[in-house]
Amino acid sequence: MLVRKSFTALSLACLIAKTSLIAFIQSAGAVVIAQNSSFCRFGNLYTFKSGDTLFRIAQSNLGNGNRWREIKKLDGSAFTDAEVAFLEPGQQICIPGYTSGTEFNPNQAPIIGKGDFNQMLEALGKVESGLPSGDPNQYKVENSLGFMGKYQFGESLLIDLGYYKATTFYGRGTNKNYWRGIWTGKNGIYSKEQFQNSPQVQEIAIREAFNLNWQRVNKKLAAKGQLINNYLGRQKIFTDRGTSKTITISLSGILAGAHLRGSGGVADLLLNNKVSYDQFGTSILRYMEEYGGYNVTPADFAGV
Repeated sequence: MLVRKSFTALSLACLIAKTSLIAFIQSAGAVVIAQNSSFCRFGNLYTFKSGDTLFRIAQSNLGNGNRWREIKKLDGSAFTDAEVAFLEPGQQICIPGYTSGTEFNPNQAPIIGKGDFNQMLEALGKVESGLPSGDPNQYKVENSLGFMGKYQFGESLLIDLGYYKATTFYGRGTNKNYWRGIWTGKNGIYSKEQFQNSPQVQEIAIREAFNLNWQRVNKKLAAKGQLINNYLGRQKIFTDRGTSKTITISLSGILAGAHLRGSGGVADLLLNNKVSYDQFGTSILRYMEEYGGYNVTPADFAGV
């Protein structure tokens, strides 16, 4: 028991230490995260290993070693020839997306004026939880299918994010989120109750979910020879239960749509015009439209 308590204390200490990178700010009832600059603004984070060279990394990840100059520092700047010669194991670098065209281009995603990233989260949390913005009980809500928290997290998502482990869960062997699996202790969370009573961790988790889904959508589009920038800022017409709807594709809408229907649901919508619905009949188009048009960039949710 003492060992478990010591381990828990150490985990909590690690979580507290994490605030040196992520500052939690309470503003108008919202939990806002201020991030430092130690993440990739574009592309995927990679840790340089012994024996690595930028040429080898480009060969493995970009398909052509001669593309090594596309690999950047964390701040997006290029390496000088002198810096390349002194790269050391453990140093973090940024590899561009599957093609350079997967990088977010703000010129193709014009601001429509609904608000910023935190306002988008507050709007999403209000609908997901069914409680007004700023109500602390948003984080404790659980619906009839066992989805919980301000953003209605399910077992599958928290498994993907590394908070939870289970072999049988909602969508794979059960008809709801029973939460009978094991919590991993990530960010100091060892139980469902701890997660429901940890607003700060839930705010971290939604950003992690957005980042994961953003990467997955890019992968799925790239697999079909498409780029995300082919869609951002453009209008597409869809048929939703017999009704024609015109949606302007935006990053915030993509994130919300993926939160509702997964990255596959967004990719199917963009590639095949396939409209999908959640367990309660909510259309992915509702989320793409309702939460589209916020001023959001990958820097808002990457690197948490």
